[in-house]
Amino acid sequence: MGKFGGRQPTGTPSLAWSFVVVVVSLLSGASIVHNIFKPNLTLPPVESLSGSKRSSEQE
Repeated sequence: MGKFGGRQPTGTPSLAWSFVVVVVSLLSGASIVHNIFKPNLTLPPVESLSGSKRSSEQE
């Protein structure tokens, strides 16, 4: 046995593991939802964006 006893300090390790578990569960949940709904994340071409802005400014 070392001079530190056998126990880790309470609080910090459990807090770190809780944070890791929360982040992993959120990422996995987002991945599952993304695979179910498959949103279209493609951006429209830049020309069409600038063209629509110009036409709305001319009105």
